[in-house]
Amino acid sequence: MISVIMGVHAVDAYLNASIQSILDQTERNLELIIIANGAQHAQVAGYIKNQFSHDKRIHIIQSKIGQLSYALNLGLDHARFDYIARMDSDDIALPERLAKQLNHLLEFELDMVGCDLTLIDSKGKELGEQCYPKGSNIARYLPFKNPFAHNTILAKKQLFIEARGYNAGFNTEDYDLWLRLGRNIVRWDNMPEKLVLYRIHDAASKGQLLGYAESAAYSLREFFLKKNPNRLFAIFVQIGKAILKPNKK
Repeated sequence: MISVIMGVHAVDAYLNASIQSILDQTERNLELIIIANGAQHAQVAGYIKNQFSHDKRIHIIQSKIGQLSYALNLGLDHARFDYIARMDSDDIALPERLAKQLNHLLEFELDMVGCDLTLIDSKGKELGEQCYPKGSNIARYLPFKNPFAHNTILAKKQLFIEARGYNAGFNTEDYDLWLRLGRNIVRWDNMPEKLVLYRIHDAASKGQLLGYAESAAYSLREFFLKKNPNRLFAIFVQIGKAILKPNKK
């Protein structure tokens, strides 16, 4: 029913809990495709095989290329089921996440669904929440900011195939995909429930300068494809973010 795709470039203190949270889903008809990528791909693959050899729903793919967009495309290409879910290797999915999202997607005849987040620290302590646009607000926010938490989405596999998969970005491969999907009619939404615990820690990539630079380039691309004042304004918003944000490379 659902192929969950997770990219892993290193073994850390959060990996086991993240994998186990998918294996413990109430929706049992799933596969977890883990792409062990980058310089430590062999060590990562060996560790996961040793820790989770009892669960045959785990499939491991190895790649020397340490780029998430490439890893996710490998996962998509190997996915056996019609629905794709994303999961990051340092976050935790609540047990009912996939079941609730699939039911929501089918009930409202959507192509893709995300949800809100509960923020936690490196030790699992709750820090707060992060909410995302709902309904028609998604299209309004899209030119200016990422309207989905990538690690929460569940979508029809065909949606990724028709978009020709992930295309670009070292930190923003998801935002690039949403912008490309948004050029056409796509039925998507965010559930108001917080079904994923998003972990904030020193090694997380959130807020890196490269991501803001990439987003500014996407805005310029989208403006040239369809010139309008809103997209022109979005270019300056994204450039402003790149200038004002701390230089975290």
